[in-house]
Amino acid sequence: MKITTIRVAVILAVTAAVTSCSKESPVVKNESLEALGSGKPFIVKVAGTRGEAISSVSTFKMVGIQGSSTPWIDNFQFTKPEDVWIASGHESLTWPGSTDTHTFYGISDNTADAPDITDGKFVYTVPATVADQKDLLVSKNENQADGDVVSLNFKHALSSVKFKIGFDKDARGGENDIHLHVTKITLYHIATKGTFDFANFASSPWTVDSEDAGYEDIVINLKTPVDFTPSAVNEFISLDNNIDGEILVMPHKPTPWDTDGNYGHPLNNSYIGVTCQIIEYRSKDTPIYYDLAGLDEESDEDDYEEAKEMYIDFYEGLASTDNDDWLNDKVLGVIVPTTSEWVMNVVLQSILDHRNAEAAANGTEENLGEVYIPLEMANGFGFNKTNVINVRMDKMKYPDGRDFYAPFVPIIIPVNP
Repeated sequence: MKITTIRVAVILAVTAAVTSCSKESPVVKNESLEALGSGKPFIVKVAGTRGEAISSVSTFKMVGIQGSSTPWIDNFQFTKPEDVWIASGHESLTWPGSTDTHTFYGISDNTADAPDITDGKFVYTVPATVADQKDLLVSKNENQADGDVVSLNFKHALSSVKFKIGFDKDARGGENDIHLHVTKITLYHIATKGTFDFANFASSPWTVDSEDAGYEDIVINLKTPVDFTPSAVNEFISLDNNIDGEILVMPHKPTPWDTDGNYGHPLNNSYIGVTCQIIEYRSKDTPIYYDLAGLDEESDEDDYEEAKEMYIDFYEGLASTDNDDWLNDKVLGVIVPTTSEWVMNVVLQSILDHRNAEAAANGTEENLGEVYIPLEMANGFGFNKTNVINVRMDKMKYPDGRDFYAPFVPIIIPVNP
């Protein structure tokens, strides 16, 4: 969603074609307004700021209120069957007349199912399934003189969410020996239900009741896996082109998962789940099996055969020795928490490749695990805003709240003098 203001000019005009039609009675619910009806046809034309047609708006609902009276336009659905916008079922709608000014509210999701506006408010639930989400637009015009041109400035009512992902290389002491493979992101415990109040249209119109917020998990499957290594934060990877559709959420400030780092602290409140595979090389020099087996330039054929036999036996035939590639097999560890902890018992690149190939052939994600990051937002998801979330993989946590890298922090034992 490109967060811009869509300026919709609703133009009231009189045409010969309309005046020649038989008029319906003024559509009002207040007898005093009906008595003041001027007979001026209410014809709507939708245009952009320069008069061009707006293809993104195909239908909208409108509420019109004169002074403090009952709405005389009460959630009328406007469509454009030909060249002009008209209210369905009220094709001969006329102004009520009077010197009182008018207030107009508009709402559009380009369907007839947009919620009705009642007493200047509406309740809305954002679908948790991304494919079902719609761009909700709202507008408000106050102090409108009877019969004049009405200008509606539609704004995006929801928050758009975009992602960047990476691992801050400086956050873990300059760590640069890991490779991350990410396939899915999940936003957990996100409010989907709220009340919009046009009285607060300019700033903070949404109210979310924590007891009735319709908390849901929003699953974002990447079109293709993303692979990266540690980098500076300003080099994090944008996922804009790797996600189908827009991610829309209810404007609100989520409460971040409270991770105190103590064992047994459970997942709660709002957090990000990252389905991934994390490969850590055993050293900056990326040792290979040749070095692991103690082979060198002075090793003879018997040394090689002994190393090969050990390789085959120890790794249960998962890594091929049909050629000499096994000698250059990289030594690595996969630290995705696919079991109760992080160990996956993969030591060599060839075995990891074998397991990944099996997983792909079976259509499973058995070699992938999920890690968790608290969803910390200073200002929350804003009304009419695009929010960019940096998915900081260097801030990963276990489901019990412990730092993901805690098992790897060396214990420094002081030496007595």
